[in-house]
Formats: sequence, structure tokens, C-alpha cells
Amino acid sequence: MLTHGILNAQLAAAMAGLRHKDLFVVSDCGLPVPEGVEVIDLALVFGLPRFEDVLDALKGNLVLETATMAQEAKGTLAEQWVSDRFDLPMDYTPHDGPDGFKDRVKDVKFVIRSGETTSFANVIFRCGVPF
Repeated sequence: MLTHGILNAQLAAAMAGLRHKDLFVVSDCGLPVPEGVEVIDLALVFGLPRFEDVLDALKGNLVLETATMAQEAKGTLAEQWVSDRFDLPMDYTPHDGPDGFKDRVKDVKFVIRSGETTSFANVIFRCGVPF
């Protein structure tokens, strides 16, 4: 049995399968996910776990290159939660529309769904390499 780190078996397995340039999402509880994209649903009730809690759990466990958020997240708590935890170049795209945030979710390996209810608390991370 694990004594530290990510205890959720589905999430730990998904993280172990990530490779350089792979994409994944940490989302609020309302982000629509296209059919065929794996959802690792951590949500218990509205607000639990928080988006921040999921980011904290991931920090230090992965090498990340970039983050993408919706333009609508600029200047919000959601953006601050990401930038406070990860020193990454941040890209922005409209939340809706062709090549918007929701459209880009179709290209990710998986979505980690939190119980967060703060608008636009969604981020796409691109994996880096530790060497």
C-alpha cells in the first residue's frame, strides 16, 4: 500500500502513463468533456475537492512545460491558483468557439474533475521531460 503521493489508483495510473508533450486537464465540476476522453472524477460534492487541492496534489509529481487557460480566466482566482503553484508559460484561448478551450479538451489524455464551482477554474497542462 502507498504511504504518500497520489492515492487515487485511477489518477496514479493515468499520471504514470504520461509522456513528453502529452496534455491533461484539471477542471471544475462543470467542464463538458468530449466522449472518449477519460474522466478521473474526484468530485464529492460542490466545492470538494477544491481546484487548489488538486493542483497542490499534482505539484512536485510531474514535469510540466506549459499551461493553457481560457482568456476569461485572466485576472481571476483560478489563474492565480495556477500561477502561484506552477512557474510555467501560460497561454490563453477563448473558452468557447473553434480551437477554444472546450474544443481543445478533445486532444487531452484525461480530465481530472474537481468539485470546484469557481468559473473558469480549468487548465490544460502539457507535460515536459525530467532530463
